Amino acid sequence: MVIDGKQRRLAAILMLDVVGFSRMMAEDESGALSRFLDVRATLLEPIISKHEGRIIKLMGDGALVEFLSVTEAMQCAIEIQKEMAKLNASSAKIEPLNLRIGINLGEVIVEGDDIFGNGVNVAARVETLAKPGGIAITGTVREHLRVDLNVYFDDAGDVEVKNIPQPVRVFHVRSSDAKLPEISPTSRASSNYRRYRPWIGAGVALVAAVLSAVWWTTYSSSWLGPAGDSEVQISDKPSVAVMPFDNLSGDIEQKYFSDGMADNLITDLSQIGGLLVIARNTSFSFRDRGEETDAQSVGEKLGVRYVVQGSVQRAGSHLRINTNLIDARTGLQVWASRFDREFVELFALQDEVATHIIDALQVELTQEERRLLSTRYTVSLPAYDLYLRAWGEIWRFNADGRTNAQKLLRNALDLDPDFAMAKAVLATSYTNRVGAAFADNNAMLDRAFDLATDAEELAPDLPAVQSTIGLVHMFRREFEEAEKAFDRAIQLAPNNADAIALQAWSRHYSG
Repeated sequence: MVIDGKQRRLAAILMLDVVGFSRMMAEDESGALSRFLDVRATLLEPIISKHEGRIIKLMGDGALVEFLSVTEAMQCAIEIQKEMAKLNASSAKIEPLNLRIGINLGEVIVEGDDIFGNGVNVAARVETLAKPGGIAITGTVREHLRVDLNVYFDDAGDVEVKNIPQPVRVFHVRSSDAKLPEISPTSRASSNYRRYRPWIGAGVALVAAVLSAVWWTTYSSSWLGPAGDSEVQISDKPSVAVMPFDNLSGDIEQKYFSDGMADNLITDLSQIGGLLVIARNTSFSFRDRGEETDAQSVGEKLGVRYVVQGSVQRAGSHLRINTNLIDARTGLQVWASRFDREFVELFALQDEVATHIIDALQVELTQEERRLLSTRYTVSLPAYDLYLRAWGEIWRFNADGRTNAQKLLRNALDLDPDFAMAKAVLATSYTNRVGAAFADNNAMLDRAFDLATDAEELAPDLPAVQSTIGLVHMFRREFEEAEKAFDRAIQLAPNNADAIALQAWSRHYSG
């Protein structure tokens, strides 16, 4: 393709260089150069040729190589690093030659036998992020790999790189039989954050901000996981991930409502013992991740058989919800429907969507599960709307969000004093110390306890209420009572990730 008089094409670009080569040259110029030239002639160039790569230029201790496909580029990089590892192992008495390799897929400008452009620049920056003996690739490369290469991909997140205006999504590659190269602290923290951010969810998010910070400070700097743990086995038990619903209302302020619809569906499905339901934070972490949000990619990453996707459009008193249940193994729709209702029918609509999904999954409900599914949080739609708005503030995870959420929840309770869930979430907010470091701790916990016990009197069988009771008991160091409350929450909702995570915290906290 010719644009602005310049020939352009899409290419897979591989960049490599030798780690520490300048120092090696300074110590033994002729010896270092001779070793690298020998490796280049006998190992690198034959492997590149084997995978139909075209060496664009040789740059001292490095090379720029173009491939017609990302698969060939990846296979070439993997083979090079494996052969280099063997070579270094056989030359134990001399300093090893370790290579860094970076791969990008992007548009390049062609001038004669050379290529230029952003695609090349990104590959060069990504190569510098690879560790000795390692391979780093961009998210674009990861998305286009369709062949099983017997490798694993560790997500380093979006990384700011020099002279590239937008952050670059980076993955570190390792083969199943290779030791994982050490990843830099910055990349590691980003990768672990994405992997473990999901384990705190709806009824406990305020305190989660504090506790998860402690967890990360303690553990994130030392854990990367054993080789092979990136692949999740899909359960034989019907397993579901509900993705964040798209907000089609034309108003960004309505995002809280579309999120609330998906969140409510997760809560309903988590009460079904015959299902395995992924926590809200896990599924919502896929928001705005492009092609990674297709059902088959989500199913592979989260180990679920089914994925629920949907959209919400709210206009005045009218509400439209589109919902799809997709088999993640095949990518085929199991069930899909569009619901057009008035806003006053919201609660009935939520029940209808959950019931259709459960029926499509052919899950038999117990009488208790049917009763829990029909439970109404409140009879007041305005109070429920304030409750959803409060959750939009809670997920900001900061002091302003906490304060705003408390105000919205109090307003909701003014409209419906018997709104148990609003009381439970408000109680949870008083166990959170963000922005409240100088408040009287005992007074705050007393307030939390009063609200939690009020909520329990109103709705003793709501799992989130029992989780809140357990949380407050934990902070009051009443660990036996906390254990009983968490047991009850999990009995009511076997898939309630919040209750399970909090019970684990409580046990750890109590020693």
